[in-house]
Amino acid sequence: MKNLLLFTILILFIAVGSSAQKAIGYGGELSVLSIKPNARLWISKNTGFEVFGGIATELDYFKLNDVEAGVKILKTIIYNRSNRTYWGVVGKWKWVDVFDPNKTTSLPVPGIFIGKEWYSKKINRKGFAIELGYQYGHKEYTVYSPEKHIPLPTKELFDEFPLILNLRYSFYQLRK
Repeated sequence: MKNLLLFTILILFIAVGSSAQKAIGYGGELSVLSIKPNARLWISKNTGFEVFGGIATELDYFKLNDVEAGVKILKTIIYNRSNRTYWGVVGKWKWVDVFDPNKTTSLPVPGIFIGKEWYSKKINRKGFAIELGYQYGHKEYTVYSPEKHIPLPTKELFDEFPLILNLRYSFYQLRK
């Protein structure tokens, strides 16, 4: 049974690698309420992954005091040599009010999006992308007293901004 499982996994990786574009891109992403560095790995023309992490703010007040990190799974809809249309799912973990130990909390934020990426291959391999989608994150949490660190009778409510609107710029290199 173990040999069959190992053989199946090996065949899947060989099949994916044989038709792969094999490109990895490093860059940055500007969102509605966050700035994130990221790395995107296209393992084939149709499948890709991205990891990211960065600083964010809340919609109520603009202070860069939140941190988020996550992963995207990407699937190509339309592929040309100079552009790509794709959809994906995103899962991120958000830490709210990181620098205030009496008011901090964390929560998962899932989402779904569609994107378009354009490539420039003239001098260096560069990519520009725009993504649009929906995400959901909601949490009610306890606030603690700054003096004695005991729970206060009031609760705070955090709602993640539901719109995903990302602008990305990446430098790509081909993998061997």
